[in-house]
Amino acid sequence: MKSRPIEHQFEFWANLGKVGGYIYQYDGYTTLLPSQGTWPSKTFNIQNNSITKLKTEILKSSIPNAIALDADDVINPVLIENHFNMTSVVEGMSVKVSSNILFKESPNIIRVDDETGVDIFSSIASNAFGYNIHPKVIVGLIKDPNTQLFIGQHKAQFVSCGILYLDKNGDSGLHMIGAKKQMRGLGIGKQMTEHLLANALKNHSNEIHLVASKFGAPIYRKYGFINRGHLNSYRL
Repeated sequence: MKSRPIEHQFEFWANLGKVGGYIYQYDGYTTLLPSQGTWPSKTFNIQNNSITKLKTEILKSSIPNAIALDADDVINPVLIENHFNMTSVVEGMSVKVSSNILFKESPNIIRVDDETGVDIFSSIASNAFGYNIHPKVIVGLIKDPNTQLFIGQHKAQFVSCGILYLDKNGDSGLHMIGAKKQMRGLGIGKQMTEHLLANALKNHSNEIHLVASKFGAPIYRKYGFINRGHLNSYRL
């Protein structure tokens, strides 16, 4: 069984693909394969009996060679036995919502509701994360009732981004929190995080989830997030 933040992450990815029209469900796994060949190309929801087929399709370049798997999944050693290499590990984190949690929205952050805003979001995110995020892969999210995209300003320039997603369990998740590389160290990421948390409280969620790198995890612990598991990534 997946941990709740990892389950939420997989649902967020699936929703991205569904809204964008680039999700493909096979017997034993799910892939995201946008026609632009950019993020979020990945394979997840893997079943144990699909490893041989998975290897064959990756070697044929039919599906993304980027595997995401809950660290507690019994398939992890099977992937390693089949010569998949682990490329990264991130933490799945959650915080329970209580009346003691209070955050303020920032007047410097606006919600994206048109294609111009999507273009700005994509440019910021690509700079912040170091890989190409094409506007077409996220533009459908501005009409998705469960997803909110935000961009933040600093000195009259848009420099930060973030996504809030409400899942089928009524839990909220924080995604793609980033700031342009040249703007780091100014508290801009913190401002976006607190803005997303403030909006997550409006969802009346019982829990808020995210995944974090080893560098980001200590920051989120200050907000009360605790580790609930890990997400492993593999390549063949």
